Amino acid sequence: MKFILILACLALFVAHTQAQQCRGRLLPNAQFCIGGRDEGISFRRDCETNANPNMWWYDGSDRTCKTMSYRGCGGNRNRYCTRQDCEARCRR
Repeated sequence: MKFILILACLALFVAHTQAQQCRGRLLPNAQFCIGGRDEGISFRRDCETNANPNMWWYDGSDRTCKTMSYRGCGGNRNRYCTRQDCEARCRR
């Protein structure tokens, strides 16, 4: 009985962790914190249909992180799930 309870708790933990991950596909060889705002595309067959629509990008001209609507595929790596992630990587 304990084994089943532990297994159920582990399964719930993994499911919760996966649900919290930031979703969306990146293009290979993209760089962080540069390239401006790039909302990506949404019409390719292999795009993430459940990508996070509200993302953050770093604007180097005024050194701030700003919101954008992400479409689920492509774009550059100047894209973050939270403002805190954006600031931690880009504001140094």
